[in-house]
Amino acid sequence: MGDVMPEAAGGLPASAPARPADALPTPNVYDVRPTREAPPLDTAGQKKLESDLTSLRESQKARANPPPPPPPAAKKPVATKAAATKPVAKKTPPADAAAKKPPTDQKQQAN
Repeated sequence: MGDVMPEAAGGLPASAPARPADALPTPNVYDVRPTREAPPLDTAGQKKLESDLTSLRESQKARANPPPPPPPAAKKPVATKAAATKPVAKKTPPADAAAKKPPTDQKQQAN
């Protein structure tokens, strides 16, 4: 009906492509679906496929984001005999530090 109406009244424009001579085939929704060529996977086959896919994903992830290289080993300073024989002086706390008592007031202890 739109073919015969003028374009100004809502019909098809003159530049519109022509309709095909034969109508497009409509699929029959009541047809029986074709059978599969390969049988569905059993439990063991599915587990194997999942493990293969997991290992492939992990290898791809490792290639995409390689771990950073380890830090270079720091060289230890060479100890001399003079430093090894020098006695280490121990620091002793001042005498008045042992004489100080902790505060007995509850407010001072909380701070």
